[in-house]
Amino acid sequence: MKLTKYNHACVIIEEDGQKVIIDPGAFMPALPDVTGTAALVITHEHPDHFYPDHINDIVAANPDIEIFAAEGIAEKLPDLSIATAVPGEEMTAGSFTFTFFGGRHALIHKTIPRPNNVGVLINKAVYYPGDSFDTPNVSPQVLLVPTSAPWLKIGEAIDFIDQVKPKICIPTHNALQSEIGESLTGDWLRGICQKHGITFRHLPPSESIDF
Repeated sequence: MKLTKYNHACVIIEEDGQKVIIDPGAFMPALPDVTGTAALVITHEHPDHFYPDHINDIVAANPDIEIFAAEGIAEKLPDLSIATAVPGEEMTAGSFTFTFFGGRHALIHKTIPRPNNVGVLINKAVYYPGDSFDTPNVSPQVLLVPTSAPWLKIGEAIDFIDQVKPKICIPTHNALQSEIGESLTGDWLRGICQKHGITFRHLPPSESIDF
């Protein structure tokens, strides 16, 4: 499998000549080549994860695409066929199997509503939690770890890695960080990864890893 990280929270996974795109949000200035996409996953409705213009462009390039999204997303895109991703359920598209977890966005503040949010485990190998620290029921090969958000503190990210114990840890959700902040965060996460023998990989936008 090949994983490519793009701006902020968008990730593309490839296997057998097919792609899965996760959360092509508004922080991406432009889409990469999206042809050959079997599935699109939208974890929740916040614009840094959910940008209708990108979604429509992806669908136009892949008319037979399967779209899996948190509850409520389908209502915002009534012209598209979207399957609701239900935590605890498994769905398939092309060469990929998706298992969903969680259900709610992490708390930002008690006065701010929490939208629906799903974490997704792909082929039991890659786990992406959306905006949450909900854990999967397996230790995946690759864990994508949010590192900067209004709802997040770094100690929670450290605990998340400590609980999931993947083989490879890749930071994501990091557009809000300065270069100094990203370096500091990386040092903290690298420390917990070293404790468990986990490979820590910081991927700049458009950089890939094969596993």
